[in-house]
Amino acid sequence: MLRVTTHIDDTMITLQLEGRLAGLAVIEAERCWQVTCSENSDRPRQLDLRGVTFLDQDGKSFLKRVCQQGAGFLSSGCLTRAYVEEITRSYTEKVEGSAEERSPS
Repeated sequence: MLRVTTHIDDTMITLQLEGRLAGLAVIEAERCWQVTCSENSDRPRQLDLRGVTFLDQDGKSFLKRVCQQGAGFLSSGCLTRAYVEEITRSYTEKVEGSAEERSPS
């Protein structure tokens, strides 16, 4: 089970996730993310993963897509911190690699 809470203030949109980010819950989290972001496209966005207790492959893929959209992450605990570090590092390496390919030698 996954609980999704949206926090919107003048400076930030935060989608707080609590529980298991797996299976059908990933679809619901993604739906909430898309709706919230489309209604508030001018604000920075982040996912609060401090309450996430489990991630499956679909959950990891969702986090990768959110990272590619420029979102930040709040995490705590070894598991979520490790996933966030893996996702952000692989995305950063991919973006930097693409920039190097485009730059003239």
